[in-house]
Amino acid sequence: MRRSFFGYTHLLLVPLLAVGLVLTGCDSNGSNGIGNGNGDGDNGSTTFEYPSDTYGAETVVNLLAFDLGVRVGNASDNSEAVLDELYTGTIDDKTVPTSGISAQQSTYGDIAGGVDLSSLTDDAPLLRSQALESGDSPTPGSAVTTDQLLGFYLQQAGANDVTTTDNGIVLSQFAEKMLLGTPIYGQGAAILSDFADGTVSSNRAEQWDAAFGYFGFPRTLEPFLDYSDGDEGLADGNVARDVDGNGSVDLTSEYVYTWASYAIERAATAENNGQPNDFARNAFEALVQGREAIENGEDPSGQAQTALEAWEATVAVNVIHYINSMESNLEDVSGQLEQGDVGADAWGEAKAFTWNLQFYSDNLDDSQLNTIHDAIGNDPPYGELTADEYASDLQEATDILANAYGFDASNVANW
Repeated sequence: MRRSFFGYTHLLLVPLLAVGLVLTGCDSNGSNGIGNGNGDGDNGSTTFEYPSDTYGAETVVNLLAFDLGVRVGNASDNSEAVLDELYTGTIDDKTVPTSGISAQQSTYGDIAGGVDLSSLTDDAPLLRSQALESGDSPTPGSAVTTDQLLGFYLQQAGANDVTTTDNGIVLSQFAEKMLLGTPIYGQGAAILSDFADGTVSSNRAEQWDAAFGYFGFPRTLEPFLDYSDGDEGLADGNVARDVDGNGSVDLTSEYVYTWASYAIERAATAENNGQPNDFARNAFEALVQGREAIENGEDPSGQAQTALEAWEATVAVNVIHYINSMESNLEDVSGQLEQGDVGADAWGEAKAFTWNLQFYSDNLDDSQLNTIHDAIGNDPPYGELTADEYASDLQEATDILANAYGFDASNVANW
């Protein structure tokens, strides 16, 4: 059993964890989600009723992570100072990235003030980070933390207009996806793990609300779901929806952030494959019921465990999904791998999501995670392996994940 590297504390609650505004690389599906596309209320569906005063900070972290990912991907338009301010500086008066959305909030400070991403990342060394090549790490040959690696990549992007390293690492994928691991997943999972273990005795409502915010669900889920058309799972493909019909979107309650979007997408794929595994509804319903239990003075440990398992499984499926994408690219390749054969974006996401699992896993130990890292590699293995050799390595990583989580084999193939 692997727990979070750090204990969750109330002091960290205010500015913590929930990254990524939109889901990168999602598809569109559905089972029995209502998917009416009208945004005309919850149609009797379950609602998370009790947001706490600290709820907005988790939204800000979500938005900042997405913002950084987009800006690093457009490095020539964003200076080092701009990127550094978003990561470490004063952001309260900066505009939130909501192009095309009529949002109730226009600046980060409208949601919550004083959020500093750089102070929230776990300081544990990233597994196998000592194997990163020169040009991909600030200290090649030595293990680095998320903060050290992100700081290096933000500097490379902002000062040198670099979007992809010479070894094929796409910096925008790491800028966002690593923040999905810490602070977001790591902090949210730590809270839920403490609830599952029965070790939370004070500020229970506030802590539970923070975990909900980190996961990134809207307050009412069903209006956003449609598992019946495609495999993304979002009704009309929209992450923003004016559920209460007041003419604008509340970014703290009417938006689907990255982890929730991933849970929806992976659930939709399984539903359309005929082997349902509804990570999104399982997690959302458990979070709603656990919050009600707290309100009624009851024990939410069972609901915390359910939400935690759904979240961890979503992270694991993301690794599988992007390995599948790389394997699909390899089907058309023979002989030694050359630049572009693997799919650099997919490689970066598989690598980053494997690092995410370092910050909480109840199913994988360090040895298994190290094996997965070694199989994926330090960078896309151009000029190092043949397509068949790399496909074999990737299959080993997939097998470890599929066996550890007991995933249906046909879902694994389709994710």
